[in-house]
Amino acid sequence: MHFLSSRWLQVGISLGLFTILLRSANLRLLVQQVLAARLDYFLLAFVGYLVGQVMYAYRWQILARPLGFGQSLGAFTVYYFVGMYLNLFAPSTVVGDVGRGLLLASNGGGIGRALQSVVADRASGTVMLLWVSAVGFLLFGPTVLPAALCYGTIATACLVIVSWWALPHVVAWLYSPEQRVRQFVERALAPYRLHGSAVLGHACGLSFVFHLFQLSLQMLLVCALSLSIPFWYLMLFVPLIHILSALPFSFGGAGVREGGYVVFLALIGIGKDEAIAFGLLWTAIVFGSGVVGGLILLASPAAQLSLKQSAVSDQRSAQTKTEQ
Repeated sequence: MHFLSSRWLQVGISLGLFTILLRSANLRLLVQQVLAARLDYFLLAFVGYLVGQVMYAYRWQILARPLGFGQSLGAFTVYYFVGMYLNLFAPSTVVGDVGRGLLLASNGGGIGRALQSVVADRASGTVMLLWVSAVGFLLFGPTVLPAALCYGTIATACLVIVSWWALPHVVAWLYSPEQRVRQFVERALAPYRLHGSAVLGHACGLSFVFHLFQLSLQMLLVCALSLSIPFWYLMLFVPLIHILSALPFSFGGAGVREGGYVVFLALIGIGKDEAIAFGLLWTAIVFGSGVVGGLILLASPAAQLSLKQSAVSDQRSAQTKTEQ
Protein backbone atom coordinates (compact mmCIF):
# COMPACT_ATOMS: atom_id res chain seq x y z
CA MET A 1 0.00 0.00 0.00
CA HIS A 2 2.87 2.36 0.76
CA PHE A 3 4.28 1.75 -2.72
CA LEU A 4 0.91 2.45 -4.32
CA SER A 5 0.85 5.88 -2.64
CA SER A 6 4.54 6.66 -3.19
CA ARG A 7 5.78 9.38 -5.48
CA TRP A 8 7.92 6.87 -7.36
CA LEU A 9 4.82 5.12 -8.65
CA GLN A 10 3.39 8.44 -9.85
CA VAL A 11 6.71 9.31 -11.50
CA GLY A 12 6.66 5.90 -13.19
CA ILE A 13 3.09 6.44 -14.42
CA SER A 14 3.98 9.87 -15.82
CA LEU A 15 7.08 8.51 -17.57
CA GLY A 16 5.06 5.58 -18.90
CA LEU A 17 2.37 7.85 -20.31
CA PHE A 18 5.01 10.10 -21.89
CA THR A 19 6.71 7.06 -23.41
CA ILE A 20 3.44 5.91 -24.97
CA LEU A 21 2.71 9.38 -26.33
CA LEU A 22 6.19 10.03 -27.69
CA ARG A 23 6.55 6.60 -29.32
CA SER A 24 3.59 7.35 -31.55
CA ALA A 25 4.59 10.97 -32.18
CA ASN A 26 7.00 12.48 -34.65
CA LEU A 27 9.71 13.73 -32.31
CA ARG A 28 11.31 15.96 -34.90
CA LEU A 29 8.04 17.73 -35.67
CA LEU A 30 7.20 17.90 -31.94
CA VAL A 31 10.50 19.61 -31.13
CA GLN A 32 10.04 21.97 -34.05
CA GLN A 33 6.55 22.78 -32.84
CA VAL A 34 7.74 23.63 -29.34
CA LEU A 35 10.73 25.67 -30.53
CA ALA A 36 8.58 27.57 -33.01
CA ALA A 37 6.17 28.72 -30.30
CA ARG A 38 6.12 32.48 -29.87
CA LEU A 39 8.07 33.32 -26.74
CA ASP A 40 6.16 36.54 -26.07
CA TYR A 41 2.82 34.73 -25.87
CA PHE A 42 4.32 32.01 -23.70
CA LEU A 43 5.84 34.52 -21.25
CA LEU A 44 2.59 36.49 -21.13
CA ALA A 45 0.73 33.27 -20.29
CA PHE A 46 3.29 32.47 -17.60
CA VAL A 47 2.97 35.91 -15.99
CA GLY A 48 -0.81 35.63 -16.22
CA TYR A 49 -0.66 32.24 -14.50
CA LEU A 50 1.30 33.77 -11.61
CA VAL A 51 -1.29 36.54 -11.34
CA GLY A 52 -3.97 33.87 -11.32
CA GLN A 53 -2.35 32.19 -8.31
CA VAL A 54 -2.64 35.48 -6.42
CA MET A 55 -6.34 35.42 -7.30
CA TYR A 56 -6.62 31.89 -5.93
CA ALA A 57 -4.84 33.00 -2.76
CA TYR A 58 -7.50 35.68 -2.39
CA ARG A 59 -10.21 33.04 -2.72
CA TRP A 60 -8.51 31.02 0.01
CA GLN A 61 -8.36 34.12 2.22
CA ILE A 62 -12.12 34.58 1.83
CA LEU A 63 -12.78 30.97 2.85
CA ALA A 64 -10.36 31.16 5.79
CA ARG A 65 -11.89 34.25 7.39
CA PRO A 66 -14.97 32.48 8.84
CA LEU A 67 -12.56 30.04 10.49
CA GLY A 68 -10.79 32.81 12.39
CA PHE A 69 -7.81 33.58 10.14
CA GLY A 70 -7.22 37.26 9.52
CA GLN A 71 -3.83 37.29 7.81
CA SER A 72 -3.21 39.69 4.94
CA LEU A 73 -3.52 38.79 1.28
CA GLY A 74 0.27 39.01 1.07
CA ALA A 75 0.64 36.27 3.68
CA PHE A 76 -1.91 34.03 1.95
CA THR A 77 -0.11 34.60 -1.36
CA VAL A 78 3.24 33.56 0.11
CA TYR A 79 1.67 30.43 1.62
CA TYR A 80 -0.03 29.59 -1.67
CA PHE A 81 3.16 29.88 -3.70
CA VAL A 82 5.12 27.86 -1.15
CA GLY A 83 2.48 25.16 -1.50
CA MET A 84 3.00 25.18 -5.27
CA TYR A 85 6.72 24.72 -4.68
CA LEU A 86 6.13 21.76 -2.37
CA ASN A 87 3.96 20.16 -5.04
CA LEU A 88 7.08 19.78 -7.18
CA PHE A 89 8.26 17.05 -4.82
CA ALA A 90 5.13 14.95 -4.50
CA PRO A 91 2.25 13.54 -6.54
CA SER A 92 -1.00 15.49 -6.87
CA THR A 93 -1.46 18.57 -4.67
CA VAL A 94 -1.70 16.95 -1.24
CA VAL A 95 1.75 17.90 0.06
CA GLY A 96 1.38 21.50 -1.10
CA ASP A 97 -2.06 21.75 0.49
CA VAL A 98 -0.79 20.37 3.79
CA GLY A 99 2.21 22.70 3.63
CA ARG A 100 0.15 25.85 3.19
CA GLY A 101 -2.19 24.66 5.93
CA LEU A 102 0.77 24.33 8.30
CA LEU A 103 2.00 27.78 7.34
CA LEU A 104 -1.42 29.28 7.97
CA ALA A 105 -1.67 27.56 11.34
CA SER A 106 1.81 28.75 12.38
CA ASN A 107 0.37 32.19 13.14
CA GLY A 108 -2.35 30.80 15.38
CA GLY A 109 -5.82 29.43 14.75
CA GLY A 110 -5.17 25.72 14.96
CA ILE A 111 -3.97 23.21 12.39
CA GLY A 112 -7.41 21.62 12.12
CA ARG A 113 -9.14 24.81 11.04
CA ALA A 114 -6.22 25.77 8.79
CA LEU A 115 -6.48 22.48 6.92
CA GLN A 116 -10.26 22.88 6.84
CA SER A 117 -9.80 26.18 4.98
CA VAL A 118 -7.44 24.48 2.52
CA VAL A 119 -9.94 21.68 1.90
CA ALA A 120 -12.70 24.25 1.37
CA ASP A 121 -10.49 26.14 -1.06
CA ARG A 122 -9.56 23.00 -3.00
CA ALA A 123 -13.13 21.69 -3.05
CA SER A 124 -14.67 24.97 -4.22
CA GLY A 125 -12.05 25.27 -6.95
CA THR A 126 -12.71 21.74 -8.19
CA VAL A 127 -16.49 22.19 -8.12
CA MET A 128 -16.27 25.41 -10.11
CA LEU A 129 -13.94 23.78 -12.62
CA LEU A 130 -16.69 21.23 -13.12
CA TRP A 131 -19.23 24.01 -13.48
CA VAL A 132 -17.14 25.82 -16.11
CA SER A 133 -17.30 22.69 -18.24
CA ALA A 134 -21.00 22.18 -17.40
CA VAL A 135 -21.86 25.75 -18.44
CA GLY A 136 -19.93 25.20 -21.65
CA PHE A 137 -21.98 22.09 -22.40
CA LEU A 138 -25.22 23.92 -21.52
CA LEU A 139 -24.30 26.71 -23.95
CA PHE A 140 -22.86 24.69 -26.81
CA GLY A 141 -24.08 21.12 -26.32
CA PRO A 142 -21.92 18.03 -26.78
CA THR A 143 -20.69 19.19 -30.25
CA VAL A 144 -18.08 16.57 -31.30
CA LEU A 145 -17.83 15.14 -27.79
CA PRO A 146 -19.87 12.14 -26.59
CA ALA A 147 -23.36 13.05 -25.39
CA ALA A 148 -22.77 10.93 -22.28
CA LEU A 149 -19.85 13.18 -21.31
CA CYS A 150 -21.98 16.29 -21.86
CA TYR A 151 -24.98 15.23 -19.82
CA GLY A 152 -22.86 13.39 -17.26
CA THR A 153 -20.86 16.56 -16.55
CA ILE A 154 -24.01 18.68 -16.22
CA ALA A 155 -25.68 16.09 -13.95
CA THR A 156 -22.59 15.75 -11.75
CA ALA A 157 -22.26 19.52 -11.38
CA CYS A 158 -25.91 19.79 -10.32
CA LEU A 159 -25.57 16.81 -7.98
CA VAL A 160 -22.66 18.46 -6.18
CA ILE A 161 -24.75 21.56 -5.43
CA VAL A 162 -27.69 19.47 -4.25
CA SER A 163 -25.38 17.36 -2.09
CA TRP A 164 -24.04 20.45 -0.32
CA TRP A 165 -27.52 21.44 0.82
CA ALA A 166 -28.68 17.88 1.51
CA LEU A 167 -25.62 16.61 3.41
CA PRO A 168 -26.50 18.05 6.86
CA HIS A 169 -30.05 16.71 6.62
CA VAL A 170 -28.88 13.29 5.51
CA VAL A 171 -26.29 13.10 8.30
CA ALA A 172 -28.87 14.26 10.88
CA TRP A 173 -31.25 11.57 9.63
CA LEU A 174 -28.65 8.80 9.69
CA TYR A 175 -26.79 9.62 12.92
CA SER A 176 -27.73 10.71 16.43
CA PRO A 177 -26.23 13.95 17.86
CA GLU A 178 -23.80 11.93 20.01
CA GLN A 179 -22.16 10.10 17.11
CA ARG A 180 -18.79 11.35 15.91
CA VAL A 181 -19.62 11.34 12.21
CA ARG A 182 -22.46 13.78 12.68
CA GLN A 183 -20.41 15.95 15.04
CA PHE A 184 -17.52 16.07 12.56
CA VAL A 185 -19.72 17.02 9.61
CA GLU A 186 -21.59 19.67 11.58
CA ARG A 187 -18.36 21.22 12.88
CA ALA A 188 -16.90 21.25 9.37
CA LEU A 189 -19.93 22.90 7.77
CA ALA A 190 -20.95 25.21 10.61
CA PRO A 191 -18.60 28.16 9.85
CA TYR A 192 -19.89 28.48 6.30
CA ARG A 193 -23.55 27.79 7.09
CA LEU A 194 -23.38 30.34 9.90
CA HIS A 195 -22.45 33.02 7.38
CA GLY A 196 -25.13 31.87 4.98
CA SER A 197 -24.33 31.55 1.29
CA ALA A 198 -22.47 34.88 1.08
CA VAL A 199 -18.95 33.55 1.74
CA LEU A 200 -19.26 30.44 -0.42
CA GLY A 201 -21.11 32.35 -3.14
CA HIS A 202 -18.39 35.00 -3.23
CA ALA A 203 -15.61 32.40 -3.32
CA CYS A 204 -17.31 30.27 -5.97
CA GLY A 205 -18.16 33.26 -8.15
CA LEU A 206 -14.55 34.44 -8.05
CA SER A 207 -13.35 30.92 -8.73
CA PHE A 208 -15.55 30.66 -11.83
CA VAL A 209 -14.15 33.94 -13.19
CA PHE A 210 -10.59 32.91 -12.34
CA HIS A 211 -10.99 29.62 -14.19
CA LEU A 212 -12.21 31.49 -17.27
CA PHE A 213 -9.18 33.75 -16.95
CA GLN A 214 -6.95 30.66 -16.87
CA LEU A 215 -8.63 29.39 -20.04
CA SER A 216 -7.77 32.71 -21.68
CA LEU A 217 -4.12 31.99 -20.81
CA GLN A 218 -4.45 28.69 -22.64
CA MET A 219 -5.70 30.64 -25.64
CA LEU A 220 -2.38 32.53 -25.55
CA LEU A 221 -0.62 29.18 -25.94
CA VAL A 222 -2.99 28.37 -28.81
CA CYS A 223 -1.83 31.57 -30.48
CA ALA A 224 1.81 30.86 -29.58
CA LEU A 225 1.59 27.53 -31.43
CA SER A 226 -0.63 28.91 -34.25
CA LEU A 227 -3.31 26.28 -33.60
CA SER A 228 -6.98 26.47 -34.58
CA ILE A 229 -8.73 25.80 -31.28
CA PRO A 230 -11.80 27.90 -30.36
CA PHE A 231 -12.21 29.16 -26.81
CA TRP A 232 -15.59 27.46 -26.41
CA TYR A 233 -14.01 24.07 -27.09
CA LEU A 234 -11.35 24.65 -24.43
CA MET A 235 -14.19 25.50 -22.07
CA LEU A 236 -15.70 22.05 -22.59
CA PHE A 237 -12.75 19.77 -21.95
CA VAL A 238 -9.83 21.61 -20.29
CA PRO A 239 -11.53 21.87 -16.85
CA LEU A 240 -12.12 18.11 -16.91
CA ILE A 241 -8.45 17.49 -17.71
CA HIS A 242 -7.41 19.80 -14.85
CA ILE A 243 -9.56 17.78 -12.46
CA LEU A 244 -8.04 14.50 -13.67
CA SER A 245 -4.48 15.83 -13.55
CA ALA A 246 -4.96 16.84 -9.90
CA LEU A 247 -5.69 13.24 -8.90
CA PRO A 248 -2.74 11.25 -7.44
CA PHE A 249 -2.28 9.12 -10.55
CA SER A 250 0.74 10.93 -11.95
CA PHE A 251 3.46 13.36 -10.94
CA GLY A 252 2.05 16.87 -11.10
CA GLY A 253 -0.44 15.76 -13.75
CA ALA A 254 2.36 15.25 -16.29
CA GLY A 255 1.42 12.69 -18.89
CA VAL A 256 -2.26 12.75 -17.94
CA ARG A 257 -2.54 16.36 -19.10
CA GLU A 258 -0.79 15.79 -22.42
CA GLY A 259 -2.69 12.56 -23.06
CA GLY A 260 -5.98 14.32 -22.41
CA TYR A 261 -5.10 17.06 -24.88
CA VAL A 262 -4.23 14.46 -27.53
CA VAL A 263 -7.58 12.70 -27.10
CA PHE A 264 -9.82 15.77 -27.07
CA LEU A 265 -7.97 17.87 -29.66
CA ALA A 266 -7.90 14.98 -32.13
CA LEU A 267 -11.69 15.32 -32.33
CA ILE A 268 -11.35 18.74 -33.96
CA GLY A 269 -8.48 17.79 -36.25
CA ILE A 270 -5.47 18.82 -34.16
CA GLY A 271 -2.54 16.47 -34.70
CA LYS A 272 -0.86 14.52 -31.92
CA ASP A 273 2.39 16.49 -32.17
CA GLU A 274 0.58 19.82 -31.85
CA ALA A 275 -1.53 18.55 -28.95
CA ILE A 276 1.50 17.23 -27.05
CA ALA A 277 3.34 20.50 -27.64
CA PHE A 278 0.33 22.38 -26.28
CA GLY A 279 0.29 20.20 -23.17
CA LEU A 280 4.06 20.48 -22.66
CA LEU A 281 3.92 24.27 -22.73
CA TRP A 282 1.17 24.32 -20.10
CA THR A 283 3.07 21.80 -17.96
CA ALA A 284 6.14 24.03 -18.22
CA ILE A 285 4.06 26.95 -16.91
CA VAL A 286 2.71 24.87 -14.01
CA PHE A 287 6.14 23.60 -12.98
CA GLY A 288 7.71 27.02 -13.58
CA SER A 289 5.26 28.61 -11.16
CA GLY A 290 6.38 26.03 -8.61
CA VAL A 291 9.96 27.21 -9.08
CA VAL A 292 8.77 30.77 -8.46
CA GLY A 293 7.20 29.46 -5.26
CA GLY A 294 10.62 28.12 -4.26
CA LEU A 295 12.17 31.54 -4.82
CA ILE A 296 9.44 33.12 -2.69
CA LEU A 297 10.15 30.59 0.06
CA LEU A 298 13.85 31.41 -0.19
CA ALA A 299 13.04 35.09 0.27
CA SER A 300 10.70 34.46 3.22
CA PRO A 301 12.59 33.51 6.41
CA ALA A 302 9.32 33.39 8.36
CA ALA A 303 7.90 30.75 6.03
CA GLN A 304 11.12 28.74 6.21
CA LEU A 305 11.04 28.86 10.02
CA SER A 306 7.38 27.78 10.13
CA LEU A 307 8.05 24.79 7.86
CA LYS A 308 11.09 23.77 9.93
CA GLN A 309 9.09 23.99 13.15
CA SER A 310 6.30 21.92 11.60
CA ALA A 311 8.81 19.28 10.47
CA VAL A 312 10.34 19.12 13.96
CA SER A 313 6.88 18.84 15.51
CA ASP A 314 5.96 16.00 13.12
CA GLN A 315 9.18 14.16 13.98
CA ARG A 316 8.51 14.48 17.69
CA SER A 317 4.94 13.25 17.24
CA ALA A 318 6.13 10.26 15.23
CA GLN A 319 8.79 9.49 17.83
CA THR A 320 6.23 9.69 20.65
CA LYS A 321 3.89 7.28 18.83
CA THR A 322 6.79 4.89 18.25
CA GLU A 323 7.74 4.92 21.91
CA GLN A 324 4.15 4.29 22.93
